[in-house]
Amino acid sequence: MAQAKRPRLSSNGSDASSLPLFCGFELTEKKVISLPASLGPVSAVSAWPTGKAGNFTAGSTADKHAVFAVGTSHGCIALVYSDESTVVLENSGSSAVLQLLAKDSSAPASAISDAKPVPDVVAGDADGQVLVYVLGRVFSRNTLPAPISTLSADLNPNMPSSFSVGDMSGTIASCHAQDTLWRAQLDMGSQALPVVPGGADQRAAARLLDPTVNSACSVWLSDNHGLLTSYVLAASAQGFIQLLSRGIPVHTIPLSTPCTSVCPGVFVASDISRELPGSSYTQAIVGDGSGQLLVLDNFELVPYAQVEYPIARIFSLPLRAFFGHDGPDVVVCATLSDTIYVLHQRKIVATYSAAFWPSAVDIVADFPGIGPAIVLVESEALTGKSSSSSLHIISLRPLLDG
Repeated sequence: MAQAKRPRLSSNGSDASSLPLFCGFELTEKKVISLPASLGPVSAVSAWPTGKAGNFTAGSTADKHAVFAVGTSHGCIALVYSDESTVVLENSGSSAVLQLLAKDSSAPASAISDAKPVPDVVAGDADGQVLVYVLGRVFSRNTLPAPISTLSADLNPNMPSSFSVGDMSGTIASCHAQDTLWRAQLDMGSQALPVVPGGADQRAAARLLDPTVNSACSVWLSDNHGLLTSYVLAASAQGFIQLLSRGIPVHTIPLSTPCTSVCPGVFVASDISRELPGSSYTQAIVGDGSGQLLVLDNFELVPYAQVEYPIARIFSLPLRAFFGHDGPDVVVCATLSDTIYVLHQRKIVATYSAAFWPSAVDIVADFPGIGPAIVLVESEALTGKSSSSSLHIISLRPLLDG
């Protein structure tokens, strides 16, 4: 735990005197990386270095390479580099890859060559297997009861190599490459599930019975004494989010609509310093199937914004990735459509409509020659059983006032 001044939300979510004057972002497709057809249709992507939730450092792209881990419905896992070269990882080709996480390498420095960087890759598949790759080779395997539905890095600086994983049975676990730290089952406990009104369609009723862990992330929250403590925030398809500490539920918030994605960061004005350990993750943004965005701060949800389409994934980029100093994070919101939203301080500041519905989305902190960017995966069926996939790199350029 770290001592910190308790963060407070401002009434309007901004401090105009301390933030750069910009009116939005220009989103432009800058590059398309075509992937070998032999990989199969891409179902998951994870960029490294990520730059998510305050992890951005100027010049952080190792050896001027951005690396994308891609997984396919054929079970293949590969690393794709910004120079368009591709390396298939060993033991690929089993069950469909549903989730991927690219992380800083945990290999000893003596084992890392001076060639292209090889991040650790965590892959979750349709059989419930969690595979950890180190230097491109399978390092460990773990198995959950059901298909993997979410993977996220643990942002606790005391546990840099750990990650959270959830499945479609409601199991949530904290793991590292060697072992499982804890495992729990998401449960509302004595709190009643939201009531489905008479006449509501059967799909809505069935959704309340779906135990899937839709999303999870690590977040630091401050208590009444100003102490920052690390929690895992998990969202259930049954219509609630839950904060867990070492596998023990400590706070549950029922929702009117099931949450589809959570993301840590700092999204509205706060008086906490980012220089403190974990202070880049003192809030979380929550998105649901109605297009509503909420911010979790001090164990409470406050409104953030509303978009037109159901939310699929939420990402954050720190403001200093664009302007060199801190402020509320920039939010990138992928939807169940061809539309991507960019938001800042509770406002939609840009939209981008792709020519296709992305099969997977991520962000990259510093694509060589482009800077912060969104990665959209296009998968297209060809003749017979073959398919073609490509990565579309969309630049994020701030538009300054005046």
